[in-house]
Amino acid sequence: MEINFDFLKDSKYFSEQYPAADKIYKLYIIDDYRDVISNSRLLLETIVKKIFDLENLNKYYPIHDGEYRNLRNDTHYLRSEVNYPLSIMDLFDEVRRMGNAAIHDSKLEPDKKQAWHCICNLHDILVFLINSYENKDLYYIRPDISMEAQTDEKHYFYRKAKSVSTQHIRLFDHKTTKKKTVHHQNKNLKKAKYYSSTKQENKENNTQPIADTSNKKQENLFDKIKHFFAKK
Repeated sequence: MEINFDFLKDSKYFSEQYPAADKIYKLYIIDDYRDVISNSRLLLETIVKKIFDLENLNKYYPIHDGEYRNLRNDTHYLRSEVNYPLSIMDLFDEVRRMGNAAIHDSKLEPDKKQAWHCICNLHDILVFLINSYENKDLYYIRPDISMEAQTDEKHYFYRKAKSVSTQHIRLFDHKTTKKKTVHHQNKNLKKAKYYSSTKQENKENNTQPIADTSNKKQENLFDKIKHFFAKK
């Protein structure tokens, strides 16, 4: 399967991204897979900034203390503000994560399959944007993306209608966190009182008088003493 970004040349909004996209494909041809992935992330930054302009989004959206407005937070903010399909936003996250790994992890050696996957993600992101904002009918590389991206006749490019502005909700990357388990054996738990389902009889009625054996023991002792002196 061949891929190219020539459709960007005549794009009304994304023609500026063509030189960078074409460079990425040429890097793939010469087997420079690390630069393919790292440059895809850089191109994604320019794409996100373009979307901010097209959607007239607040570039100074609120963030939490200690955080920065970077590509990660930009894409998370897009999730809350634009009505894109989830599969498209997942492509944004994949390209970003792969690019971060290629840039910051020197031990990582991306292979041809990973580089191709990154280019396909970038291609389908741009196809979706042009189909949405320019009313085109370009083809996607991945059929699953094509099916979901076309389910809305307006191609998901309209923003959510909001009468009241809402504060930016912090979204986290997909993390698998182990739920904390509570070990009851380490805690002092109050034992439940056992109640028998059978009817218990009154203990007072079942109590038997206990014979007093102390007097009998004393009598036996005197008898033994008498027999002892009688023998003498």
